Amino acid sequence: MPNTKRTGRTEPEPLDLADPVEDEDPEELWTAESFEVHHATCPDCSQSIALVADEEYLPEHALCLTPWNPFGLTVCPGTGRPASPAHEELAEEPRELEAVVVLTLPQGLDWRTQPFSHVGGPGSRPQRLELVPPVQRQHAQAA
Repeated sequence: MPNTKRTGRTEPEPLDLADPVEDEDPEELWTAESFEVHHATCPDCSQSIALVADEEYLPEHALCLTPWNPFGLTVCPGTGRPASPAHEELAEEPRELEAVVVLTLPQGLDWRTQPFSHVGGPGSRPQRLELVPPVQRQHAQAA
């Protein structure tokens, strides 16, 4: 019969919590760890690929052949191409749109008629089901 008694330590070892170095500025740590990233477009699949500043080749990236089968991913043939022939996206300043333009819906779109709206209409309230008493069936008597 095997021995069921525990041998050795039963309590966990205490953690050695070393105080973090507090003489360094957290902003300096963030800037030291950040990388310069630029985007390039893969010539085969036209996807925007993020490249670290010193990358020379396009990294391995997936190509989804059909949106109906997202599990059928394949490796894009543009993987491993030199990053220089990839068309780099134009580095344009993003235009600031006025808040009125951003918050205004298109003219043909009314938020009250959208399916996610709680305005009312068919299907917006639960319907009460009428309970029909169960029909009792008579068993045929055996003769």
